Amino acid sequence: MKFIGGSCDPASISALAAIFGSLSGALVSSVSTWITQKRLGRRDILAGRIFCREQLYSDFISESAHALADAVQHNLQDPNNLTPAYALLSRMRLSSSNDALASAERIIQHIINTYSEPNLPPEQIQSRAAQRRDPLREFSNICRAELEAMQNQLR
Repeated sequence: MKFIGGSCDPASISALAAIFGSLSGALVSSVSTWITQKRLGRRDILAGRIFCREQLYSDFISESAHALADAVQHNLQDPNNLTPAYALLSRMRLSSSNDALASAERIIQHIINTYSEPNLPPEQIQSRAAQRRDPLREFSNICRAELEAMQNQLR
């Protein structure tokens, strides 16, 4: 290869082009792989958060429904009946939206208020169910919207 005289061997140019082409191809491939892995890592983290949040909301709904069913039939004889719902509420404070948290707090207050009301006979419980009185509906709708917004971030 002669650079001093201004001439360059065509074989040297071809070799240099091949080397630089290989290097740039490897660099682009490495950067592309790194970006893809970074995105996949973020997607996996978000998918894990969605799963945990969905499980938390589902557990709260189950515990609250159980406590509410107990509250319409009994007076509050054992405050430990509310412990699981309170524990889940406290866990929600760590990661849930303000709307979901406020709705969950209203559910707990509704349960406490229901315990202090007269017990309902089975006919009235059935009547309320037939009228679709569902104190958990608002919470469920808020949580569904929150989870859908999180899932949209995966796309």
